[in-house]
Amino acid sequence: MAESFQQLLEWVAANPHWAGVIVFSMAFAESLAVVGMVVPGVAVMFAIGALIGAGALDFQSMVIWSVLGAVAGDGLSFWLGKKYQRQLTSLWPFSKHPAMLEKGISFFQRYGGKSVVIGRFFGPVRAVIPLVAGMMNMPATSFLFANVLSALIWAPAYLLPGMAFGASMELASEVAMRLVILLVTLVGSLWFLGWLSHRLFALIQPHSKQLLQRVLQFGELHPRAQRIAKALGDPGHPESAGLAMLAGLLVLSSIVLVVIALLPQSPLLIADTALHLGLNELSNPAGDRIMLGLSALAGSSATLAMLIVISLLLWISGLKLSTHHWLAGAGGVWLLSIVLEVLMRQSPALISAMPDVYVLRATVFFSLGAVLVATPIAYVRRWRVYSAATLLIVMVAFAQLYLGSTLMAVLHALGGGIIWSTAIGMAYRTHGEEKIAARQALTMGLSLLLLAFASAISVPPPPPAPAMLQIQGSMPLEQWRQDGWRKLPHYRDDVLNKKNHPLNLQLAGSLSTLTDKLEQQGWVPATTVAGLAWLKLLAAADSLEQLPLLPHSHAGQMSFRVLSKPGADQRQVIYLWPSRYLIEETGQPIWLGEVTNQQKRQWLGLLSYPVSTGDKQSALEVLKKDADGAALHYRMVKDGHLMLLQTDIPE
Repeated sequence: MAESFQQLLEWVAANPHWAGVIVFSMAFAESLAVVGMVVPGVAVMFAIGALIGAGALDFQSMVIWSVLGAVAGDGLSFWLGKKYQRQLTSLWPFSKHPAMLEKGISFFQRYGGKSVVIGRFFGPVRAVIPLVAGMMNMPATSFLFANVLSALIWAPAYLLPGMAFGASMELASEVAMRLVILLVTLVGSLWFLGWLSHRLFALIQPHSKQLLQRVLQFGELHPRAQRIAKALGDPGHPESAGLAMLAGLLVLSSIVLVVIALLPQSPLLIADTALHLGLNELSNPAGDRIMLGLSALAGSSATLAMLIVISLLLWISGLKLSTHHWLAGAGGVWLLSIVLEVLMRQSPALISAMPDVYVLRATVFFSLGAVLVATPIAYVRRWRVYSAATLLIVMVAFAQLYLGSTLMAVLHALGGGIIWSTAIGMAYRTHGEEKIAARQALTMGLSLLLLAFASAISVPPPPPAPAMLQIQGSMPLEQWRQDGWRKLPHYRDDVLNKKNHPLNLQLAGSLSTLTDKLEQQGWVPATTVAGLAWLKLLAAADSLEQLPLLPHSHAGQMSFRVLSKPGADQRQVIYLWPSRYLIEETGQPIWLGEVTNQQKRQWLGLLSYPVSTGDKQSALEVLKKDADGAALHYRMVKDGHLMLLQTDIPE
């Protein structure tokens, strides 16, 4: 997607005069009767919005072209409906698909003239409402007013998502594309699984009683499983013995899964390798911190707090049956996770075969919590609670995969946790559902969320990445000056490798010496934005100086040192990373730097952020002038786009 977006940017930059024509044409076609059903107008408007967000197109002019196209398309549809009236029912495609027109007529009869405004945003009737308005003899002046009003709302509304995407792509390119792709993958997974959990609930819930009957029938046909079946589905049968047998079967199945995982060339092993290769490509320090926080949602201390707090809330409320089930399900799994952690510390080789304890705790704690919280809620709305629990579980599972847990361990934990919590939930519902009040359910739900997210927020940041990368080799100072610099990367390494951010500085010597000498020329050591300081981007900054410095990444590492020279309309910034090569005479690394000009960019007056300009040469010229003033040794190579600089190495 990002590569296609970049190609589109390049085409628009080369052909700016066509942008208005294309926007008008697509808005016109998207609004035209029938044609709008096959034209990907939403996708095109999203792409145009992305170009606006990236600064390639002007917002106001594109909105005007979009409004004109939408008004013209709906206007032509209205004229066709008024001219041909009921004759349209005998024309294709309405002759073969009469329901298309019938839905539009029904919608118009229900909402009247307001349907022109509403229908522009309502997919099923979007392409026929103006046609129907003409057929139903809506006054032309009333239609024109509704047409223009809806177009004025529609154009910005359809452009804004793309604009947000375009701005985020620019920020991603500026900071770290790895982080953005990682977050998009996480959000996409959450959206899909949240949607899937809703659909599964809608599919299973009406048949829940039939499922219980089948469980009991299965027990009657298989005497050995009768205790488990009656514990889950028979209100008059004791639960403890059946659930104990089920727990034993889960342990046995876990052993089988461990054996399968240890088999050579298991399909899961191949899938696990492919998955982790992809996640390793997205690894970055900011992502590490986010994933550590998500993992802590089901940390040992967080789940122990949940276990105690929810137990106390249930007991104080007099909900003894709920308390027993919560302690049996969540307490048992918490104790099991402690045992598993001890075993894995004693035998690290078992880590890949054991269930992931974080995912196991998340699955059981959040799913059982959802069963309790959903008790006073009507059946048709319980999916919201279960979907929320699903999202929490997926966040922990995704984080654990990112942090190195194997696919087998995560699936093992998910499978066992789902079976166990489902069994406890079925037994709880079967053996007399207690009357949990809505206020009690809300208190439990908020307690679970607060304890989980308090644990996530309080996670300390991971230790800083080592300054030195894995050393590839060394070279004499003179070799580096002559042609050794060619071995080093000339562009920041990120997922897409679009070569938009050149590493136009190489330094041999001490960073401290460089910092001390450049400080005399107005450069200052700087720190990049982190944590809540990102909120400063939402403030109305009058000047570039008020905006924080964005972090830049190279090869998955954030810059090790940053120097900035403030200015009114633009500032010069140096980002530095250690390379994989050393200077033989000193053993010090050769440093790679990105020297860039930055200026302020605003997005709809809501967001202000610094971006690198395309003029890298002028930033190098500023550094060159200051290097002269500080008596630093340097040499410009590669047509002036790369500067070799040394500090405290003798000639």
